[in-house]
Amino acid sequence: MTTDQHLTQLIDLSGATAFVTGGALGIGAAIARRLVEAGAAVTVGDIAVDVADRAAEFGAAGVRCDITEADDVATALHAASDDGRIDILVNNAGIFPTTGPMLDASDDFVARMLDVNVRAQFSVAREAARLMTNGGSIINLASIAALGGGAGISAYSASKAAVIALTRAFANELGPRGIRVNAIAPGIIETPGVAEQMEPLRASGLDIDARVAANPVGLAGQPDHVARAALFLASGLAEFVSGHVLVVDGGSSA
Repeated sequence: MTTDQHLTQLIDLSGATAFVTGGALGIGAAIARRLVEAGAAVTVGDIAVDVADRAAEFGAAGVRCDITEADDVATALHAASDDGRIDILVNNAGIFPTTGPMLDASDDFVARMLDVNVRAQFSVAREAARLMTNGGSIINLASIAALGGGAGISAYSASKAAVIALTRAFANELGPRGIRVNAIAPGIIETPGVAEQMEPLRASGLDIDARVAANPVGLAGQPDHVARAALFLASGLAEFVSGHVLVVDGGSSA
């Protein structure tokens, strides 16, 4: 790619095919919407039974997909591909963080967390990379919990730290094939899932709104903040960016 392209060309994803896991709501939906706006043909995979209807609201296709099931993943990627080609993968689907005290976490719970957030992300990336015949971009969703940990989210922190490790390893392995691999580490983002996780804390009297906005920027994190970062990583603007973890948290982990 030349370095004299106009900005509009660098961010133009016309002709690109994209697959976004967990794309029916929240961060995944916001990312899918921005990719559609940039011109990509986007398919979202989600366990929600009405995923097709939700995806249609922002111009994407939708297919029901449990990322832990190999057949679901194969079917969804086939639906998303253009003559067997995928250009962009956003590995967004995962389990929310609240796990409770480490001493109370069962082996089954930890195994489930790692299966969804690590093993399944690995599998989706592997299968998508096989379809990136003209190069591509893989964007994994990590978390600032991977960088600093936190009481009550030990299994989640471990799973997202593994996502960062996979991102860097994939970047090295897939780079020669023209595939860039990066991760986004969001802070607290206002999504339906996070709201559900926070409700017990709100009921106990904690000022959740103040906690969400307790960062140097002083803003409550929104799904579109993460979507803008994903659009950058997916586009020509990030041609020389791979193996990077882009923190999107308003400076809270600074």
